[in-house]
Amino acid sequence: MRERKIVDLLTGSQAPVKMSELTHQLGLAERTVRELIRSLNKDGEKNGFRIRMIRGQGYRLETTEEARFKAYRLHMKENRENHVDLNNKAARQQYLLLYLFQSDSFQSMERLADEIGVSRSTIIADLKEVEQQLEAFGLKLSRKAHYGMKIEGDEQNFRKAFSHFILNNRQTIKQSEDFQQFRRRFDAKKLKARLLKLLKDNGLDISDVYLNNIVTHLFILLYRVSRRNLIVADQMMPRNPEPLYQRIARDVADWIAGEYAIRLPQDEVEYLALHLSGKTIVQHIGDEEKAELRIGMSRILQRLDEEFLTDFNRDEELREALLMHMFPLLNRLYYNLQLKNPLVEDVYSEYANVFVISFRFAEIIEEKYGFKMSRDEAGYVALHFATHLERMKQQRLEQFRRIAVVCSSGGGSAHLIRLKLESIFPKASVITASITELDKLQDQPLDLILTTIPLEDEITKKPVIHIKQWLDDQEIQRIKETISLQIGPVHASYKLKDFKELFQRELFHLSGLDDYLELLQRRCEEVVSAGYSAPDFTEQVLFREHKFTTIYKNGVAGPHPMRMSAIKDCINVTLLEKPIVYEDKPVQIIFLINLRPGQLFLHREISKLLLLIMEKEDIRDKLLHVGSYEQFITLIENLL
Repeated sequence: MRERKIVDLLTGSQAPVKMSELTHQLGLAERTVRELIRSLNKDGEKNGFRIRMIRGQGYRLETTEEARFKAYRLHMKENRENHVDLNNKAARQQYLLLYLFQSDSFQSMERLADEIGVSRSTIIADLKEVEQQLEAFGLKLSRKAHYGMKIEGDEQNFRKAFSHFILNNRQTIKQSEDFQQFRRRFDAKKLKARLLKLLKDNGLDISDVYLNNIVTHLFILLYRVSRRNLIVADQMMPRNPEPLYQRIARDVADWIAGEYAIRLPQDEVEYLALHLSGKTIVQHIGDEEKAELRIGMSRILQRLDEEFLTDFNRDEELREALLMHMFPLLNRLYYNLQLKNPLVEDVYSEYANVFVISFRFAEIIEEKYGFKMSRDEAGYVALHFATHLERMKQQRLEQFRRIAVVCSSGGGSAHLIRLKLESIFPKASVITASITELDKLQDQPLDLILTTIPLEDEITKKPVIHIKQWLDDQEIQRIKETISLQIGPVHASYKLKDFKELFQRELFHLSGLDDYLELLQRRCEEVVSAGYSAPDFTEQVLFREHKFTTIYKNGVAGPHPMRMSAIKDCINVTLLEKPIVYEDKPVQIIFLINLRPGQLFLHREISKLLLLIMEKEDIRDKLLHVGSYEQFITLIENLL
């Protein structure tokens, strides 16, 4: 509230606060501030304080009864926890959405401004962006002279938006009394148990995320129906859900009638059946439908293999996993009932490489079926591709059956290294050799040589990885990742110097423009003009950024194109003294990634480097204080 902020400003200042400072801090007119101070002085009579104007100096808050004033401040603090951060635009807009979604009547501009505690001009600016957010769900902000405004649109769209903006939001904001009462009455645990039994009895499986999504849908459904806001027939999609899902939905509706004394109309039952059809896993899909989906999935994977130089289509486990995922997914896309993904940010940070594939997968789905996938749905698909790559990594480790370790120390140290390596390569035979026994290795049918000392050129016909004398957990993990980065066990090893070569002096910057997209465009054009990428690189990166921004947490960004198509691998680096903001996310460290097709594991390594930078404040601080390209490279060497 505005009154609370005035009290905060006055109690937080040792000297009187001038009116000009109060109007500036509050964003209010002088007349409004005077009215608020008069109101506060009335409250102060019974709460142990008064606000006195000192001529020529400003306003000072004085306490008359310390105990009462402390109780008043404590009450204000408790209310603040359920109120909006006035300086946070996103929080203000979230509060506006909550307030409007919970109201079936028109709300005036003045009431909204007073409720949040900001000026009318601020509310007007915030409402413009709120309207844009509502448009994405097919809703609008309807206005009526002398009454105000309220959200209007199809009930289906209202419920989707309600779930997106309210139930999935982490901010703690005051809720209406009837909403709180209904929430207390709603027993999610009991409903989950009933749903799981019904699904199991009908041969259906469901993940925890999907189950929670249906429970959320039912909560919104019951809350809206209890207020007589109903789905109507002309809002439904033209295709009827399968009888199996209609039967389960009817059973759920009967249970709800007995538990909550709420009778669901037939249209609501069918809408629930649509949700069930899009969020459950069918154990026995019809043979004809399965065959058709399998052919379609194989063709999509083949296209991805051609573009990314992968072998997805040869992985039967991946094909089957995607097949089972696609059946409910296509239902969700058909009915526009796409799922929220609570893990999407974490998955994107950890597996940025597979998101490149997943978004291309989504493009092909849209091209083939005419359905547009959300980034949340793309996140679920990305998990399947990530599982494939992890499985391929393990299989690659198992391909190395004959391994030699060259160790200068010999004896017990060599034996300890051998034992630790056997844990990495469980199917391999590991032998040790000293520097004097190198000749014997020439005739051995080895798959891999691990060495703690430099080797002569004649040995390098066999794959070689340089390792430390002491194999701690970090070094063991590095060996695993180094093997993963190889295309196959017969190719040359991936060395630290190769990673360093991704960074070039001409692609390193310690300053940039204030506009994020314009800065990206300049950096992309720089990569193209230097001959590292094709001319469409800029278009691909900006298209990718518009779909789902690549700004991670703590000001770190890893922009990259929709498709890997580099002429030569590189990373364009920009380190900014002051952060710039895009989509309410600050960014200060930008690694613009440009890789050739087939470099998915290298992309994964770059993502892990970015993840390390995100997690470690001291590393970010060091990066932002480097004064030259040489200092930057030295720091990167230490991180690797």
